[in-house]
Amino acid sequence: MISFFNLAASALTQKTSQTPLYSTSPRVRARVAQALVVPLILIGTASQAAAGVSDIRGDWVLEDGSAVARVAPCAYEPSRLCATVIQEVLAPGEESALNQIVVRDIRPTGPGQFSGLYRIGPQKTLPATIKVRSATILELKVCMTVFCDTIKLVRKA
Repeated sequence: MISFFNLAASALTQKTSQTPLYSTSPRVRARVAQALVVPLILIGTASQAAAGVSDIRGDWVLEDGSAVARVAPCAYEPSRLCATVIQEVLAPGEESALNQIVVRDIRPTGPGQFSGLYRIGPQKTLPATIKVRSATILELKVCMTVFCDTIKLVRKA
């Protein structure tokens, strides 16, 4: 399969030779065009599908199944969304987060992207970003300085 890097390298080497870049046969040019265009169409289709999902309200399960969070309008500001833990499976010694808001002030920042504040303590939050990967998958990314954690959530059926 022809990659972008192979094409770039061949273009650089052909600049020094006398053979023009477009002197290849029509069949080779068609295959090169197909190798470049098909992945771009697939990427565009996937990003449009993710961008088309603008409503993240509903119930979302952590990838490991340890908790379910409900994304719904915040009680204190209906124009923003909040994620509240509605089910959880606790390991011995863990504190319960049941009925607590874990992400607040969720608002759209772009197509298929949201931002909010992730709760790490009673009065402590960290900025969080949410990316819609598909109609059934979200990625929540929380960073503290240069250290980041990404949490995958799956829409509850």
